[in-house]
Amino acid sequence: MTGYGRMNLAGMLLLPVAASLAALIAFGPRSDTLITVFALNLVPMLIGGLVSWLLLRGAARAGKGQGIALWPTIIPAVFGAAWYLWRAVMPAEVAPGAEYIAGPQYLLIAVIVLGIVAWIGCRIARAR
Repeated sequence: MTGYGRMNLAGMLLLPVAASLAALIAFGPRSDTLITVFALNLVPMLIGGLVSWLLLRGAARAGKGQGIALWPTIIPAVFGAAWYLWRAVMPAEVAPGAEYIAGPQYLLIAVIVLGIVAWIGCRIARAR
């Protein structure tokens, strides 16, 4: 496995682990909550990881665009993890915990948009 493959795998696992840690801080040690939060956040990361893996395969052949190929996994994972951990420390007053249900939906949209942008970026990088 290359360094980019390791980064892709780390990005796929970063968000669900950070979301579960934030849920642990916010709700305490409830196994059903932790498993649900982990699974909900694993779905967009698996999709992002698959898109990044496919883009990395093409980028490895051309030798260009590997960093761009990681965007669908790394960018949502970093921003999502930071958001979840910040909201665990500073919860919303109106509906604490609502981001654990709504967050994965927004992350899925971000993964799809970044997948398209990364595909275009990889095509441009390979053309040069």
